[in-house]
Amino acid sequence: MNLYLKTLAGLEPLAAEELKSAGATSIVPGRRGISFEGDSKVLYSICMHSRFSVRVLRHLTSFEAATPDDLYRNGARFAWENILAPDGTFVIDATVNSDGFSHSHFAALKLKDAIVDRFRGKTGQRPSIDKVRPDLRLNLHIAGDKVTLSVDASGDQLSRRGYRPRTAKAPLNEVLAAGLLALSGWRPGTPLYDPMCGSGTFSTEAALWASGLPIQAGRKHFAFMDWSDFDPQIWKEVRAEAMAAIQPVPTQIFASDQHPGAVRQTMESLGEADVEELVDVRQVDFFKLEPRTEGGVMVLNPPYGERMDPGDVVGLYEQIGDRLKFHWPGFDAWVISSNDEALKRVGLRPHKRIPVFNGALECRWAGFSMYKGSKADQFKTPRS
Repeated sequence: MNLYLKTLAGLEPLAAEELKSAGATSIVPGRRGISFEGDSKVLYSICMHSRFSVRVLRHLTSFEAATPDDLYRNGARFAWENILAPDGTFVIDATVNSDGFSHSHFAALKLKDAIVDRFRGKTGQRPSIDKVRPDLRLNLHIAGDKVTLSVDASGDQLSRRGYRPRTAKAPLNEVLAAGLLALSGWRPGTPLYDPMCGSGTFSTEAALWASGLPIQAGRKHFAFMDWSDFDPQIWKEVRAEAMAAIQPVPTQIFASDQHPGAVRQTMESLGEADVEELVDVRQVDFFKLEPRTEGGVMVLNPPYGERMDPGDVVGLYEQIGDRLKFHWPGFDAWVISSNDEALKRVGLRPHKRIPVFNGALECRWAGFSMYKGSKADQFKTPRS
């Protein structure tokens, strides 16, 4: 099968390593995605195990279409009856970047008409649209004149792990949180501090990783289960192998926040993920928090200043830097922010600055090492 994995910008190398581990071949990374080849077992394994995937697509066909009529004509030529029953259901997710199409919704409607008309002409019946639980979730991608049609193997986005509180405000995307943890170099077994935990995405992803559970162990349905060529026996083998390979790694994970609402949301997230026993959660102001281990990794998602006075956000980052330097020697701290000026005011020279996106915001994932003793002075950068 020709397959395509969607991920987030900056996480492509991590997702490519997952594909290699799953036995995928012909791996070609791109921007926010990776094309690869694999059989059913590879596909099912990726959907079960991948921490860094948003969706996995199976390629159906490609063609050129400069106009909506071209899209309709070529779309009607594909043998949809081979993958969808006349009384089945489908939905189309469209992404369009083309002068020939005014809107992605219009392109999706044109393809929908082509599919329905083909069925009506051949069988006298027509499939219907189901946006909640369709038999087929189709992906229409138009770039210039090139059209690519794929079928979604995952269904709900793989980033939806099922633990996020509904009341969470501006939570960190689960795939992004997992990717940031991996990019920091943190691995289970190393103490982790999440002192501005918010709704607890960093801590929950870390606990799931340390638990050894497949990241989608609790998921009951994937879109590939509705395909006509779904193989239940292979899926049973993949799941059995995954559960047999569980190896928990004892890890100290500390989550805290000054806001009681954030602490409640974090505990709710951990409970929904069934890893609440793996994380120590407390209500503590970051500027009063002290280390409880000899070294470790800290991850911080402070305010970027989008809704703050510029002076306040700069002052906040200066205080964060001072706290790190004087209270957390021997630790690595990683900060995500879209505010480059504020990051400079941390007052430490980052050993890494990795470009990532938090939603539409271009950010930096900056790593700082707090050395003990005189070596610390070598890595200070003056504030200007």
